[in-house]
Formats: sequence, C-alpha cells, structure tokens
Amino acid sequence: MLDENRSERAIIILDMINKFAHVEGSCFTEASVDVIPFLQGEVQYFRERMRPVIFGNTGATAPAILTEREQFDQQVIQPLSPRNGELLVRKTRPNAFFQTELLDILLNLKIRNLTIVGAFSHTSVLMTAASALDCGFSVVVPETCVYSQDPEDHAAALRLIHRWLNDHQQ
Repeated sequence: MLDENRSERAIIILDMINKFAHVEGSCFTEASVDVIPFLQGEVQYFRERMRPVIFGNTGATAPAILTEREQFDQQVIQPLSPRNGELLVRKTRPNAFFQTELLDILLNLKIRNLTIVGAFSHTSVLMTAASALDCGFSVVVPETCVYSQDPEDHAAALRLIHRWLNDHQQ
C-alpha cells in the first residue's frame, strides 16, 4: 500500500477507539465528537497520497481472552477503520514508543516526519510527541485533531507541545 514516490511522512492516530470515542464506549468522552471530522480529513489526506497510517491503541495484547464489551472498546472507531496495509501498534502506556515496535516500523519505512493525532492531548499525544522529538523525528500536532476530557489539561498540553516543537525547529 506504500508508493515508492511517497514522502517521508506518516500519521500516527492515538487511541481513537470505541472506548473513548464511541457514544457506547465505556469511557466515552464528548470532546471526541468534535475532532472526528478533522481526523477523517487528515487520514484521507495520508491515504490518498499512499503515506503510512499507523494506529497506536491502548489495550490488551491478547484480545482472545477479552469479553465482548472489552473487544468492542478496543476497536478503532468506524469512521477511521484501518484499511488493509495500515498498521496497528498495541501500547500499554501513553507513550506509543514505550516498549512497542513503533520506532522500528518508522525506521524501516524511512519516516522522518510525523503527524500525531487523537486522544488524549495531555497524555498519549503529549508523551508520544515528546518521544518522537527525542528520537529525531519532525513532528506536527494539528490542534483540531487532538482532544482531552478536560479543557484546562488540553490547553496546557498544547502549550507544551507547541513550545517543544518550536524549540526543535530552531
């Protein structure tokens, strides 16, 4: 699904799973509703250009032992459903790089630039963006494509992310 002429850019979609972003999810967050259309646009942009789309989801590594409810909660929301060839990284911590294969995947794909989107701006997005910067990636975090349960946490996370991004671009 990857084009030889594609850029060195990938998108990482964090925790856009039913648990948080579906009205019937066990921890549904109302703020997710506002970002879904923007996320769809970003994902479509990457898909149209045959650029890597990677999902980083918090969840159990052995889905076979989950209840039906837990299996529902761990699925990517329908509007963003992964397509053939798109990658899924199971994470156990907010940082999608922590003890996962994400760094190896990105290096093998020769990715240098990341767009990081999804839930939650004050945890997974913040930690993953910081780790990506530490690993030497150029990072973009579109404000319209991230959210948090708490507006104050969201604003604080965005301030930190923008400060880090500005410091790394100089």
